Amino acid sequence: MKIFLMIALLTIAAQLNAGNVMDPYQGYVYKTYVNSQRNFMIKYPSFLTMGRSSETNDGRSFTADGGAVYVSATSSYFTNYEGSMQSRYADDLNNTDYYINYKRPLSSNWYVVSGIKRSNNKVFYKKVYLSNSYNGTQIRTMYLEYPNSWTVTFDEVIPVMLKSFKDTNVEEYN
Repeated sequence: MKIFLMIALLTIAAQLNAGNVMDPYQGYVYKTYVNSQRNFMIKYPSFLTMGRSSETNDGRSFTADGGAVYVSATSSYFTNYEGSMQSRYADDLNNTDYYINYKRPLSSNWYVVSGIKRSNNKVFYKKVYLSNSYNGTQIRTMYLEYPNSWTVTFDEVIPVMLKSFKDTNVEEYN
């Protein structure tokens, strides 16, 4: 009887303490990445680690959880050689690696596709928009890929990142 009581008390104590375990991805703040060469910005949560810039300085990637979480914000000069916005949207919709469960159809200059990436069973979210920046027409892409276990966190993070993913006024950030 004493052993049963001791096990029950230890079980209750363990369950009470389980709620006190600190989630390392709670309590984050937002940082801002500004790309003054390509004239865009994005806010990202502090639990993401920013990677190095590419040789062309077209954006940055961010990771967390040993690389299980991947985020990128990039910009490239728009050329008809690479296809129109309509063809890019069609390519994403027809990507056989994507199981799309949400799409925001192409408007005049942007679209969103989201779902599960079949090759690694991770959630993906992709926003693409066309920018008529002072330094030329550019395609901006925000791409996120994360395990399903991160969905609650990214349900909070994605709206902030989306709202902040925009063109900048270079003079403000130099």
